[in-house]
Amino acid sequence: MLMDVEDLVRRWREDALEDMDLARDILKRGKHRHAMFFAHLALEKALKALVMRVTKKHAPRIHNLPELASRTSISFDEEQMKLLSAMNFYQLAGRYLDTRDGQVDPERATQNFRKSKRMFEWLIKL
Repeated sequence: MLMDVEDLVRRWREDALEDMDLARDILKRGKHRHAMFFAHLALEKALKALVMRVTKKHAPRIHNLPELASRTSISFDEEQMKLLSAMNFYQLAGRYLDTRDGQVDPERATQNFRKSKRMFEWLIKL
């Protein structure tokens, strides 16, 4: 069975949009760790859609945002890569509660959410 790359890209993007909406809603409830997990997931899916566009293959089963970014055809600047690296913490904190005690600083999470949402909106338009 042949893979329909554009259909899968569309599905990754649609799911990413849902995850970012969910992250925003959860953040409003003050659940920073959970919100940031979903913000990371939204970025991950947006990047995977872009990787698929470039490679014409299934997205890799990895969660590392800088690694995914490096597999796209986009040039990310240093600040963007720093944010992607910082966002990796939240997927670990969401999965493994012993990661730095699973603690998420609410102020830093809120700042990172705003930055990640801007990056996400840029990525989803590409």
